[in-house]
Amino acid sequence: MARKLKSDKLLFTATLVLVCASLVVVYSASAVSAMDKYGRPTFFLFKQATFALLGLILMPVLMRVDYRRYKQPIVIWTALALVGLALVAVLFGPRINGARRWFGIAGIGVQPSEFAKLVVIFFVAAVLERRMERIDDLRHSLVPVAIVLGGVVGLIMLQPDLGTALSIILIVSAMVFAAGINYRYIIGLLLVPLPAAMWC
Repeated sequence: MARKLKSDKLLFTATLVLVCASLVVVYSASAVSAMDKYGRPTFFLFKQATFALLGLILMPVLMRVDYRRYKQPIVIWTALALVGLALVAVLFGPRINGARRWFGIAGIGVQPSEFAKLVVIFFVAAVLERRMERIDDLRHSLVPVAIVLGGVVGLIMLQPDLGTALSIILIVSAMVFAAGINYRYIIGLLLVPLPAAMWC
């Protein structure tokens, strides 16, 4: 008989703790600024708490989706195409504090680079799973990852957003390390953003 999908209680608890801790950090870092600009120290806290609550509501729904559906080529390539279009579209938006990272949808600010993190994780995981038997063959395993990573990171750097670009590179490096790829290739991957960082 098919077994019902079970949730990982430890992972769920850790996620909930991180969300609560992040709200505390947001309030601690933004209370004074929010009071000066909006007259309410909880302005940014309330905004972030709203998104956190929305995420917690969606979490049980997404947990019931079979994770194997996320690695289907049509899902991954469609998500990559949409994220790529969003990263290009945001470059034509207005500058906010010297950067173009956001655009509005129905009055809600959307940052495409945050969705890019998730999509890149799905893509890299799918590639590494399918090509584990030749993980140290660069053309077979690492080149497709590097091409997609380079494209996404390049678009994010045009915004510019060095922090998000570096975080994506570090995440991908950790994934390929966990997959068992030679550490020398990982060092090379980590050195990729150095010229961009010096340019910024």
